[in-house]
Amino acid sequence: MTAALDLMRTHAALLPLIIAMVGAALAMLCPPRLSWGLATIAALLCAFVTADTTVRVLIAAAPLWSVAEGVPLLADGIGLFASPLMAAVAALALAASGAVLSDIERRTWPLAMALVLCQLFGWLGALAARDLAGVFVAIETAWLASVALLAFSDGRTALGGALRMLGAGGVGSALFLCGVGIFYRSVGTLELSAIATAHIESADAAALGAGLMLLGVALKAGVAPLHDWMGGAFTRPGGPAALVLGTVGVIGALAVIVRLAGYVATSPTIGEGVSIALAVLGGASVVIGSVQAVGAHNLTRLAAYAGAAQAGGILLCVALGSPAGFAAALVQLTALAAAALALFGGAAAGGVQSLEHLDGLGRRAPLAGAAIMSGAISLMGAPLTLGFLGRWRLVEAGVGAGWWWAAGAVIFASLAGVFYGGRLIERLYFRRAGDLFHGPNDAWRWALAPMLAASIVAIAFGVSPALLLTAADSAGALMLGGLP
Repeated sequence: MTAALDLMRTHAALLPLIIAMVGAALAMLCPPRLSWGLATIAALLCAFVTADTTVRVLIAAAPLWSVAEGVPLLADGIGLFASPLMAAVAALALAASGAVLSDIERRTWPLAMALVLCQLFGWLGALAARDLAGVFVAIETAWLASVALLAFSDGRTALGGALRMLGAGGVGSALFLCGVGIFYRSVGTLELSAIATAHIESADAAALGAGLMLLGVALKAGVAPLHDWMGGAFTRPGGPAALVLGTVGVIGALAVIVRLAGYVATSPTIGEGVSIALAVLGGASVVIGSVQAVGAHNLTRLAAYAGAAQAGGILLCVALGSPAGFAAALVQLTALAAAALALFGGAAAGGVQSLEHLDGLGRRAPLAGAAIMSGAISLMGAPLTLGFLGRWRLVEAGVGAGWWWAAGAVIFASLAGVFYGGRLIERLYFRRAGDLFHGPNDAWRWALAPMLAASIVAIAFGVSPALLLTAADSAGALMLGGLP
């Protein structure tokens, strides 16, 4: 056992990527339900391998492992923190998808499971790639897998949403590639670790290139006002596509933004320009996402728009360019992941499309109701929740840097959250059911239970967050302290 663990740690950089791709290939060859079980196990193995490394380096303060020569991977603080988060979210989403696979044709189940693992492979690869070319290829792998999953899921409506995603992704890819070209012309390198010490010929051009790259990824993360594709992607909430896109896809793209910002926003030459761009985009996303969430009448769209508001808070954190800012961004990313699992999982469990379907759901489906309620109070930023902790860390970091207006953005997001979150809770527990229960009623409905329970526990992590804060602070310090 010890020898096997040592071998795993020796190849900790490549092993999660290998597991995801081998799992995807095997899932394609298996019968439908077996492919679901195999894909879930593969994601759990990825979560175990990445979590082992993260605990040893960020919490136990073990030396940062090095990647073998010739392997195009790079270990850094953001990647170490976000990789196990991504893998855990994917594992829970895969496990929960067993309850809603009946929404798609049975013969496409193995393909759907393989596509989810391809998404996981892509986002993990983008969090570990050594250079910008590797980041681009990994992001495109994840995005195209997301588009294909949506296209195969829910009929003509989903196909229209997939085409909209494909168009938006094309724009994002073009922005990223243009940014890479301008950036390389000015900096002379695509290596992430060389950016801080590179001789930059034109600071303005390099900042423009970095901004275009971040803008391209922000479009795929659903950062407002670049989130037009979300309307089509989250039209039908019950299928596996919305469940995976709202959790794995959005969290993965935001984690990549935080990682890229860790290299370009902290550069002494171009950092100021990039930080201003991130702050403007983050502030706009907070306001626009909050307003749209207030007016939403569909639970998954509400969750997506509220996620855009939370994404704006993450961008504000990384715009600070300080270890405290990056630590706050990682805490907010974790809070958003937990809220997304709760809301999208609750929507799938209850078959909730319009908010009217929520009426009385807390009594008809107690676990789903509790998950949606916990997600709602986290989005409000209620004390003793992970959402409150993330916003409080943003306020601390912002005030420390003299960004008092960032505290105002947090207050605005919290007030909007009180409105739409309170509306969800009122419908769950204070209204009589006006319609039949729309969620799955077969034995497979219990596949949603781990996701719902994990989201509730994660949101309650705000009561005793010492372990999370230690990991986030270590990741921020490691990211800005340089790499061996």
